[in-house]
Amino acid sequence: MRGNFVLSVFIALACYVVSSSAGNYVTYIDAFNSWWPPTAIAAGLGIPGYAHNSSYNVINLSFWMTSGSADAALVWEQAYTYVSSQNPWGSSTQEVQAAWLKLYHNKGIKVLISAFGATEFPTSAGVDPVQCCTNLGNFVIQNQLDGVDLDWEDNDAMDAGKGEAWLITCTQTLRSILPKEKGYIISHAPQAPYFMGTSKYPNGGYLTVDKQVGDLIDYYNIQFYNQGTSDYTTYNTLFEQSDGWSSNTAVQQLIASGIPASRIVVGKPVTTGDATNTGYVEVNQLKQMFQSASTFWRTGYMGWQYRSDSDGEWSNILTSAFQ
Repeated sequence: MRGNFVLSVFIALACYVVSSSAGNYVTYIDAFNSWWPPTAIAAGLGIPGYAHNSSYNVINLSFWMTSGSADAALVWEQAYTYVSSQNPWGSSTQEVQAAWLKLYHNKGIKVLISAFGATEFPTSAGVDPVQCCTNLGNFVIQNQLDGVDLDWEDNDAMDAGKGEAWLITCTQTLRSILPKEKGYIISHAPQAPYFMGTSKYPNGGYLTVDKQVGDLIDYYNIQFYNQGTSDYTTYNTLFEQSDGWSSNTAVQQLIASGIPASRIVVGKPVTTGDATNTGYVEVNQLKQMFQSASTFWRTGYMGWQYRSDSDGEWSNILTSAFQ
């Protein structure tokens, strides 16, 4: 009896953890549909009260680079320059940022800076990870942000076995500056094939990164798209067994490889135009896939990109899968 009771309690607690955990509903803001007036910039940044209603609770501003910020990241860093004195929020960048953050936080939305993207490859360029990620961590603090997302896509470095050590050192550096106990978030945005392990990457790719510093990372915004023959467009290929060249990278296969389900955020393009090649799934079909996976995975989704979700409906439909 006691053994059965303990087992029953364990199962109940496990089910509670899956069903009650808050999801991560992530989007990236890169470019805007309109740059004026200031309220249009606020709408482009997804700021509640100015933007359309959506269900995102994490906004990643793209992109911070070693050469300087670009796009939405630059707008945030130089907020007062962009909104000018004709704004209702403040008379300096810090005041404008603080006013915007209050509006986000009142709605439970976290705002992160996203670094690198598909246009900067710091490891191959020989950038020192300690100095680079010290600068990145300081940028977060100086600009009043909630954390950082590492959208590192340096394929040549990973193929050469150099990416893992760089990412590990960068993550350790960031976490020393942005401690969890102060509420800072650190996420990564790896392409799904980076989890193939030594079958593809000599030093193990992101399986090695997770083993070494996974406890320092809140979650992975995994890019299950733009991978050619590995399209991740059915429940089976996204959640059970990946197809094409990127073997062993469906969600359940990642979990079997040691990646906690609680760190796996499924990333998808919002429209067909947001995908370079494959990976797009119609939103209602994607919702059904998420519901089918709910017995073992409820971590959340990531959508590229915000301005393509023009009325918030994409995020609203997907979020309903977790409720």
